[in-house]
Amino acid sequence: MNLRLPNKDISIWKAILKSYSQVFFSESKLFAAILLLVSFIDWWTGVCGLLAIIIAIGIAKILEYDETTIQKGLFSFNSLLVGLGIGTYFSPSIEVLFLLLIGSAIAFFVTVILMGVFAKYGLPFLSLPFLVAIWILMLSFPTFTNVALNSDALFPSNMFHKIGGNSLVSFINLLDSVFIDTSFGTYFLSLGAIFFQFNILAGIFIAIGLLIHSRVHFLFSLIGFFVAYWFYSFLGLYTGSLNYTYYGFNFVLSAIAIGGYFLIPSKQSLLWSIFLIPALVVVTIGSDRLFAVFELSVFSLPFNLVLISVLYALKIRFDQTKQPVLTYFQQRNPETNAYLFDSQSNKEYASFINSVRLPFLGEWTINQGHNGNYTHQGFYKFAWDFVIKDEHTNLEFLNDGYTVEDYYCFGKPVISPAEGVVVAVVNTVEDNDIGIANTRQNWGNTVVIKHDTFLFSKISHLQKGSIKVVVGESVYEGQELGKCGNSGRSPYPHLHFQLQASSKIGSPAMFYPLEDYIVENQTEKQEYIQKGIPLENSTVSNINSSALLLEAFKWNPGDSFIIELQHENSELKLYEIENQINIYNQSFLVCKKTGAKLYYRNNNKTFDIINYIGSLKSPLAIFNKSLYKVVFTEKSELTIFSRFPIHHLYGFPTRVIQDFLVPFGIFLKGNYQLHYNKSEVLFNQQEIKLNSQILGNNNKQLFSADITIGKNKEISCICKQPNKDKIYLKWAKK
Repeated sequence: MNLRLPNKDISIWKAILKSYSQVFFSESKLFAAILLLVSFIDWWTGVCGLLAIIIAIGIAKILEYDETTIQKGLFSFNSLLVGLGIGTYFSPSIEVLFLLLIGSAIAFFVTVILMGVFAKYGLPFLSLPFLVAIWILMLSFPTFTNVALNSDALFPSNMFHKIGGNSLVSFINLLDSVFIDTSFGTYFLSLGAIFFQFNILAGIFIAIGLLIHSRVHFLFSLIGFFVAYWFYSFLGLYTGSLNYTYYGFNFVLSAIAIGGYFLIPSKQSLLWSIFLIPALVVVTIGSDRLFAVFELSVFSLPFNLVLISVLYALKIRFDQTKQPVLTYFQQRNPETNAYLFDSQSNKEYASFINSVRLPFLGEWTINQGHNGNYTHQGFYKFAWDFVIKDEHTNLEFLNDGYTVEDYYCFGKPVISPAEGVVVAVVNTVEDNDIGIANTRQNWGNTVVIKHDTFLFSKISHLQKGSIKVVVGESVYEGQELGKCGNSGRSPYPHLHFQLQASSKIGSPAMFYPLEDYIVENQTEKQEYIQKGIPLENSTVSNINSSALLLEAFKWNPGDSFIIELQHENSELKLYEIENQINIYNQSFLVCKKTGAKLYYRNNNKTFDIINYIGSLKSPLAIFNKSLYKVVFTEKSELTIFSRFPIHHLYGFPTRVIQDFLVPFGIFLKGNYQLHYNKSEVLFNQQEIKLNSQILGNNNKQLFSADITIGKNKEISCICKQPNKDKIYLKWAKK
């Protein structure tokens, strides 16, 4: 018998469940199921909440809104809150069901309006739609003569007696006797109030669900509430008022949102969440007195006002790389956000999203870098000057260097550092004799390319008549623009390169890192830099891509692969893998057997794994550890260093302890290394051999793999893990 639900039914259930968890900034189905059960402690409240979700989802389906947004519960979680409020305050009746329909629809359409308005500023609409809808209903209530208040909400003992008789009432009374006059009792009541369940049992269940979903969220819920509780006492406010106003949930949600959701969890996000609580207390007390005039509760208004204001202030900062760092891509929970952020090799440059590379082929040396001793001062301190030097003599020229033709860089091709549109060209300035500088036409022959709204590259001192592009022409990365020359203020041939915020030749240089280059320092040690600032006197080069590596990782949407996986002394298992792309243009591999997904980025220079979701027993988990980062370079005897996300390395209880400590620092290590073995074959290589390893604390080896990549696109790995059998993995196109 086939018990599988149709896809439509599955999508609706996803949307229903996630409507519950969205209230706590989560998409966890388990947490959502706990919250669903909690909402049914009062059956009528639970029914109204569920019906409100169905109404909102139904309207979204009728209007044919985006299915992904529907399934995340974003259109319906505010309607859920309205439904829970209606079920709590009003007794069951046909009239109340009609109000439920109206209230859910109001919340839905306000959601649509605010979603569009707030999206322009990159801000969340939070529970503002719920506030609008519930206030309208509460203000209208006195005129509804056929609508009665729900007495069970006022007398919870009656509700518990209906559910479980005297034994349940006795158990609830026991909980009350333990917690009711304590701060923890108020904490549990505040948690339950989020779902309009004004009892300690609901709060305990929600706290357990919160702990299962995220240790960081659970920790911040405690911090937010108890800082507010202390501040109430500090100001001389009656803390017991939180037992009947239930405003404590504002402090809980605020700390969770700021400390562990909208910001990457860190010491700074912890300090911000603590700092905001006193302000939130004052806003709560003030707005409560104001709304008392209208006989209304402020509900979650203080949380909305403070959080949206703070997020807007953080979003308009000039430098988004400084702490606290906003979370741009939400993962399963805040711990995962923190671990993935920590695994970025160049976190300080995370906000520089455009890829800009070196404007030449081969190895060039920086003879004047940022803040150089000569011309790179003031407005032009963020520029580079490049030359070519002989690796044996360390000279820039042949013979005596009296003519421009003696210089190695003169006449060499200059390429576009990124795709863009040419916005300025000068191509008629004469090249100088050696030792002479043209100060009237300072920049000489120049090309300026627009890459983004406020991102332009300027390449100067080019050879007269060598520029091959014209204004208005679209160029691709690596396209030849012209040749290195000696025009303008250039006493000897060199290449001036800078990034700037406008199209004008002569504009100030701006700070901007370059991406994917190999640097050779003065000790002649080569190092791959994913994103950084090349330093003066270092020799740098773009990645000269290996055709064999490029082909091995060249996958198109819909491509299928077979992974052979065999543990030592075990039978061979086959897994089908498919390459897919989602609506956000993210590429990922999916294992048909396990459902595991491996998200990656391939920019034709590097292969980077962004995130892995699924069982650690899937072959994609082994592939993730083996080939976490691959640079498509032809160079051998090069070692790539990166950080590996620690949540894929450690299990219980080590990982759980680290989860709690995330706001204070990530103490577990996962250092990934990929070494390119020297090849004896210089031309027409048939295979490339690599070694990868992941080192933990105290350089303890947690994983290693011997990798062979063949010309037939096959990838073979022999993997070792401490105290475990060897794993043999073979990857081939289907």
